[in-house]
Amino acid sequence: MNTRTTNTNTRNDREISSTTTASRPGGDGMPAFPAGAKVGYPTALRRTVRSELIKFRTLRPNLWLFAVAAGFIFLLGPVQTLGAVLAESDRAIASSADAVSTALTGTATATLLLGILGVLLVGGEYAPRAIRTTFMTVPRRGVVVTAKALALTLLIAVTGGVAVVTAVTGSMLVLARGDMHVTWTSPHVLRVSAAMVWYLVGWGVFGLAAGWVTRSKLGGAALLMTVMLVLAPVLGLIPGRLGEVVVALMPSSAGAAMVSTHPATANIAGVSVNLLAYGFVLWSLYLVVFTAATAVVVSRRDA
Repeated sequence: MNTRTTNTNTRNDREISSTTTASRPGGDGMPAFPAGAKVGYPTALRRTVRSELIKFRTLRPNLWLFAVAAGFIFLLGPVQTLGAVLAESDRAIASSADAVSTALTGTATATLLLGILGVLLVGGEYAPRAIRTTFMTVPRRGVVVTAKALALTLLIAVTGGVAVVTAVTGSMLVLARGDMHVTWTSPHVLRVSAAMVWYLVGWGVFGLAAGWVTRSKLGGAALLMTVMLVLAPVLGLIPGRLGEVVVALMPSSAGAAMVSTHPATANIAGVSVNLLAYGFVLWSLYLVVFTAATAVVVSRRDA
């Protein structure tokens, strides 16, 4: 009788324990799935993106680097605009294209900082072997790569968008004091501003890709700088039509064409193309291809 009662109590305890474990909240505040349950790709990706966002804001160096990059954008442009207004006539801003170009002066430094941030987000996990914990939590490594890219894209798009709008609006107010009225409906202003936000996003994603490939902070930064700043000038030494085509296909050339304030057409491989549309399409394609390629690389090698 006692043995039967003991077995019944033990079975009840196991059922209660199993029920409690299945309904216990997960690390992201969502109910955990029962043992053996398969999580769909969209759900896994959504939860991993949320986890990456939480991870980002809990690391103070990331926040400082992000804040400095945003500060360069919304401070340097209006200051440069004020200098141009107060300077001699040879430095004066004469058109809306010049105005938006000057207003976004700070993005040159911000892109470098955001690219390095992308490298650190990956390399910073490989150095202390924390990436192994990430892969144990999310075994599908392609999900981790994609989630990091989406999380950083969201962060840069929101913060960079606010910084760009602040910089351009502040520059407009400065120009209004100098009797030059530029608005968001003026030629090139809205287009270049939106393209610049996408340009900032691209640098961050390229930084992530460099970090994934090298698994190193210094190596990733060196690879990023080489691809974005050194490769095009070196390949430009190739003589003839081949050199022109190769340079035009580089990520740096695509980004420069996308944010250009002077719309133009160019003859690439015998085809006349609109440089603005060409730059946007090629830049976006690079973001997708780099992210997909790094997902394949990471999935096929050890942490």
